[in-house]
Amino acid sequence: MTMQPDEDKPQQRYHHGNVKEALIDVAMKLIESNEVELLSLRRLAKEVGVTPSAVYNHFSDKNALMLAIKIRLYDEFNKFFESRSSRADDPEQDLLEICLAYYYFSQDYPSRFHFLFSSILPMEWSTPEMVEISCRTLVRTRKLILDIYDKYKVPASEEDVVNTTLLVWAQLHGMVALKKSGSIKAAVAYQDWPEACSLVSHEQVEELIRNHLKMTVNAILNSQHGDSHH
Repeated sequence: MTMQPDEDKPQQRYHHGNVKEALIDVAMKLIESNEVELLSLRRLAKEVGVTPSAVYNHFSDKNALMLAIKIRLYDEFNKFFESRSSRADDPEQDLLEICLAYYYFSQDYPSRFHFLFSSILPMEWSTPEMVEISCRTLVRTRKLILDIYDKYKVPASEEDVVNTTLLVWAQLHGMVALKKSGSIKAAVAYQDWPEACSLVSHEQVEELIRNHLKMTVNAILNSQHGDSHH
């Protein structure tokens, strides 16, 4: 008599050493299909074909899983930035490339982008690896802002540099979010403003980002003139 496989038991489709990566792969697919609410260790175990206890060998709980997913996503995020960076000698050009890469990552990988910035882990889960990989591009942005201050020989405190860095990020992220929601397009249409401001094309967004960075540099230069009057 031939024994039939028990359909209720998970099918071992992965070698033991690959289970952790396989679990993250499945989680990434759920994120891509906008099914984040279905993320559970039990669900992943079933999808991968291992027992729930095998999952707990790799992730103590859902927070540990989320941390691993975040690290994977930030690694992809940083590699995307590197692939679009020419590492020019001009900090303004470098900063423009970072801002454009941020926008295009949000367009090419909307589900991953949303997951990165909508699900915040408790601070106590911020391992050194997570801190480094999640802040890598932001740290580089701060360095470029400092280089712009230095380029124009404008004195700046650490607070000045950090505030400018955060303002660039906040304005860029706000634009991405408002474009995605359709709020900008609707506002322009309701007010009968110039259609070129509706950000319906990549070219319009790129032009806005360029203008925004020019205004940022002008603000840096004006801060020097403002200080000279004191």
